[in-house]
Amino acid sequence: MRTSLFFLIIFCSFLSCNNKPTGSNGIIATTSWTAAYAFAAGASNVTVLAPYEMVHPSEYELRPGDIGRLTKSNTIVYAGYEVMVDQIKAGLKIPEEKMVKISTSYNFTEIEVSVMLIARRLGTEQIAKKNLEEIKRLLLKGQDDVHKKGLDQQPVLVHFFQESFAKEMGINPKMIFGPAPPEPKQILEMARTKSALILDNAHNPVGGSVKEILKNSEYKLLLNFPGLHQTRTIADVIRYNIDQLIAK
Repeated sequence: MRTSLFFLIIFCSFLSCNNKPTGSNGIIATTSWTAAYAFAAGASNVTVLAPYEMVHPSEYELRPGDIGRLTKSNTIVYAGYEVMVDQIKAGLKIPEEKMVKISTSYNFTEIEVSVMLIARRLGTEQIAKKNLEEIKRLLLKGQDDVHKKGLDQQPVLVHFFQESFAKEMGINPKMIFGPAPPEPKQILEMARTKSALILDNAHNPVGGSVKEILKNSEYKLLLNFPGLHQTRTIADVIRYNIDQLIAK
């Protein structure tokens, strides 16, 4: 049923979008996270498909207004885990040369590779390098702040989707949990770690049951996708997450 509806949307959208102007030179980003990479790469005209206010942007499904933009855009930046990717590739038959697949994380090496991949496509390498320098400075400052607070010496439980950020901050997770809610056996194992800090993922928090047992632990919700708490860029998210880590 969903597939039939999707192809009906495609048909109708072509009828309705034929006379609408579309910026063919702009970049389409699937989510706020891939858009943040495009901005870091030096892009100035980026259309984001999944709304910034979405808590689960990767679950966004295409709407009629998206179809014309996608078919007329020269560059589509995606990560591969988005629900819409299959719709774009199979339903719209977008040429592979328009698709730029990147890796999204908060590991600086991965950030650098993905940002420069987009920048080479746009011819904005110098802008990208300056933005990467800012991101690296923020991460190094965060590592210093985390070390001063002693978090790199404490047992910490980390959500699977926050592992890259935690490790980039110098935190060596005692245990990784999620993305599915932990089962009773795993909750017991996490409780035995006597961790001082629980780093959960704001987009799909599942660590509340552990917090109920480790009542003296600090519980923090960190971001991956920009959008919540007035974040828009990679740097915004890094600043926000660092503030959460070092806040009392």
